[in-house]
Amino acid sequence: MSARVCAMTSARRQQRTQFHDGLIYAAFFASGMAALIYEISWSRQIGLLFGHTVQASAIVVSGFFAGMGIGYALATLWVRRINPLIGYAVAEWVAACWACLIPLLLRLLEQPAWAAMLRHPVPAVQVAVRAAVCFGILLPATIALGASLPFIAEYLSPAHRPAPKRVTFAYALNTCGALLGVVMATAFLLVILGVTRSNWLAALISVACGLAAYVRVRRPLDLRGSARDKRKKKSSRPVAPPSRLDASPWGWLALVVLSGFGTLALQVLYTRMFALVLHNSTYTFGVVLAVFLGALALGAVLVHGLGQRWGIARVAPWACMGGSVAVVLSLWLFGASTKLAYFSFGSSFASHMAGVFGLVGLVVGPPIVLLGMVLPAAWQGAQQGDRGSGQVVGRLSAANTLAATLGSLAAAFILMPVLGLWQSFVWVAGLFFVGGAACVVRRKAWIKLLCLGMLVLGLGGGAWLWMRGLSMQVPQSEARLLKRWESAYGWIDVVGVPEKNRYALRENLHYVHGDTASSTVREFRQGHLPLLLHADPRRVLFLGLGTGMTAGAALAHPEVECIEAVELIPEVLEAARFFNQANGHLLDDERTQIHIDDARHWLLAGADQFDVIVSDLFVPWQSQTGYLYTVEHYQAVKRQLAEQGIFCQWLSFNQVGQREFEMIANSFASVFPVTNLWWGRLTPQQSMVMLIGSDSPLTVAGTLLDRRLQQLSQRMPQADPYLRSVPYVCRLYLGQWPEPAPSALLNTDEHPRVEFLTPLTYRERNLLTYQTFLSYFDEVLSRLPGAGMHFDLEAKDRESIQEKRFGQREVLIRQMKTRGR
Repeated sequence: MSARVCAMTSARRQQRTQFHDGLIYAAFFASGMAALIYEISWSRQIGLLFGHTVQASAIVVSGFFAGMGIGYALATLWVRRINPLIGYAVAEWVAACWACLIPLLLRLLEQPAWAAMLRHPVPAVQVAVRAAVCFGILLPATIALGASLPFIAEYLSPAHRPAPKRVTFAYALNTCGALLGVVMATAFLLVILGVTRSNWLAALISVACGLAAYVRVRRPLDLRGSARDKRKKKSSRPVAPPSRLDASPWGWLALVVLSGFGTLALQVLYTRMFALVLHNSTYTFGVVLAVFLGALALGAVLVHGLGQRWGIARVAPWACMGGSVAVVLSLWLFGASTKLAYFSFGSSFASHMAGVFGLVGLVVGPPIVLLGMVLPAAWQGAQQGDRGSGQVVGRLSAANTLAATLGSLAAAFILMPVLGLWQSFVWVAGLFFVGGAACVVRRKAWIKLLCLGMLVLGLGGGAWLWMRGLSMQVPQSEARLLKRWESAYGWIDVVGVPEKNRYALRENLHYVHGDTASSTVREFRQGHLPLLLHADPRRVLFLGLGTGMTAGAALAHPEVECIEAVELIPEVLEAARFFNQANGHLLDDERTQIHIDDARHWLLAGADQFDVIVSDLFVPWQSQTGYLYTVEHYQAVKRQLAEQGIFCQWLSFNQVGQREFEMIANSFASVFPVTNLWWGRLTPQQSMVMLIGSDSPLTVAGTLLDRRLQQLSQRMPQADPYLRSVPYVCRLYLGQWPEPAPSALLNTDEHPRVEFLTPLTYRERNLLTYQTFLSYFDEVLSRLPGAGMHFDLEAKDRESIQEKRFGQREVLIRQMKTRGR
């Protein structure tokens, strides 16, 4: 009877232990989810302070990973001194508390004095200051996040009962949690809950994880274990065949450094590669990251089984070499499946995203699964004797993470600019092959390794040549690629036919910034029209340079004394010189000053006042471009306007739906007391509107406008039918956008709705084009009041607002019939 009672007691004890261990696994899964929500939220918050430049993004990523690496290293000093679950709980609570402070600290740094310091004119000083600020803000939280892994590893695999399989399983769960965090943040948290509130949600999750660990601490750890048990554990372990890794204490360290450097470099390279064919939105970037995390988790799951069969010391180096081959093959697969054409799979947003997941998973999954085995394998292989896993996991993870930081920086700022995208892939693949081969080479195996190496070299060289040939193609038969810049933002190309003075500026193959053919008149109009609506424009600022033709339009206005432009991509400045003849040699004019910076950040720290500020056509669905349409951005613009100054926001209807357009217009009108709409192009397919913001209603003086139009006609290289006379200009007026209702949804930094909702509208084909646009014109735009403008014209030039609307609709109907719609 007593034996039966003991058995029942033992079973209950085992059930309780399994329950509490399951609680820890669940907490570690949630911890990974919180960590990625933190990273995404912090990147956006700090990006608004530093500017959404590649350099600023690199500083944020480096600060995050460096802090994690320091946390791994510091935890190795504590895992044997305190209860590991207490350490894990404290780490989660510290991360949660500091995460709640980060928005407050960033708000303090948004003051103009601090912002000016963060944009120091000396680049080296600017980078140093930003890095110091970023590290200072993130370090306490990231150190705490990094420390959690060694503590969990020590709990699951202590010295008296080593269990490497439990550690790798927990790591896989943590990585799956990170994947879920990416999906949640991208799919709905940022836009519905908000950027800062998502950070607070992650903090609540961290607090809950710490509480779960504290509950487990109340159950005493099973410290029983005899020398006999230990000897049994030792004797039952499979003995792996000897290898070079077993002979060198530095072998595992070298492998994890290689793994961290190469894997993060590949993440940067793959993200850049898919930007060539995918919709450049937050969702597609999220897909690449999610597939990476899922592949790493799968690699961690597979490690233990493969290690038991072939030995951990064999699995790790062969995973490196197999990953090398898979990376090269992924280039062939990517080229064969896309031909570098725009990926337009699916008739809805859901089906399109399913296709994107399929494409990215097919190309990225195999190499990253293989390379994802290296770090978990090193944890097992480097653990000798009956030491706990905490110290081993902490030290190797620290080295891996710090190397990963260097890998991401090297890929963005060294490999791609120097070698190019395709050669960078081949170089990283070769690095993995050499590192793996160095761990397994023997006298009898060197011939096989040499043959395999020649195969990798041949496949890599062939993939490089093939992909290079594909990327040099230009859709137009006559045009050819004239010059390419492998910038940190992607490919910047100038294509065209120099003999005919035809040039086009494109980014990442499929996005055209402008050209000297069909876009010339329209680009000049984007500069002329805002200047004509101001009585005396002296100082003008353009947000975005592109070909330089829009800003170059200001050269034709003799009253303009200063022309400034803010451009994000340095290489665009070089590319604009190909358009010197079209833009009037803007860059060489003494009145011109170009700033290489993020427009939002430059405005935040600027102290100059401008009569006219013109914002270029920024695609709202591009990743982190939506912040150029937020209430906070318009407030920053308004602070830079001189008295009686006006702000012009260009917007294309074929890039937004009704929901997104009204969000932008309402956000604009919430800042500017008077918001007027003017046509920049009136077609059913690609209508373009100009939002003009001012403090009071504007006046168009017919006499002054007529004189200025006559001056322009003598200076403009091509006649613009929209600007031929005073009546034609006045007919472009659409109406005044009303003040938004209190319940109206606005686009803000906290809720970047336009950036996240526009891709759905685009994929569901609900953009304002053709019949959809005509219906919106009839139901909404044609009913706008006309009180925002006063037209001081001669009697023969006067038209009522109803007459203007009637003429605009006639143009739309005529063009609809011409296009058979």
